[in-house]
Amino acid sequence: MKQEMIAKRYVQSLVSVLDTESLDNSAEIFNVLATAFNDPKFLQIMNSNDIPVAAKTSLILDMVKTVNSLEINNLIKLLGENGRLSLIPAVAKELKREIGSTKRVYNGRIYAVSALDQSSVDAIAHDLGNKMGASISLEFVPSDCDGVRVAVEGLNIEIDFSKSRLNAQITEHILKAI
Repeated sequence: MKQEMIAKRYVQSLVSVLDTESLDNSAEIFNVLATAFNDPKFLQIMNSNDIPVAAKTSLILDMVKTVNSLEINNLIKLLGENGRLSLIPAVAKELKREIGSTKRVYNGRIYAVSALDQSSVDAIAHDLGNKMGASISLEFVPSDCDGVRVAVEGLNIEIDFSKSRLNAQITEHILKAI
């Protein structure tokens, strides 16, 4: 959580100086850099106390040399100077979230016990997107919940339909009717 808050500050500074197209390109670059942090050998280099921070910064700058972006280079240098190169994956995630928020494009997940076909998932995403005035794409995730739960992180939406809650509401309704 703390990393996300720090990354958000760096992303806000990047957003303030780049246009939309450059921001999209920067997001792609940071996504590629973030995938490098999934490599155990790369992580070993980045976490090593024997390798100077300047060498680590130089390694990352070499990875983005072909892009030739002064803003990205400066951001990477700033992260290196502050000892925060490990924030690159968080910066990539926050940059993607910021662009999605600007364009009103969000990703979410549907949790359920039984598998849903892709057409149902797409229909739910389309209907929810229409209600929220955004473009939403959903991914099915198997779960052990007793109903269906839809969560869209960027919009802070969580919709839950569970059998136990439905049974409790029906019972309550019947008791009120009597």
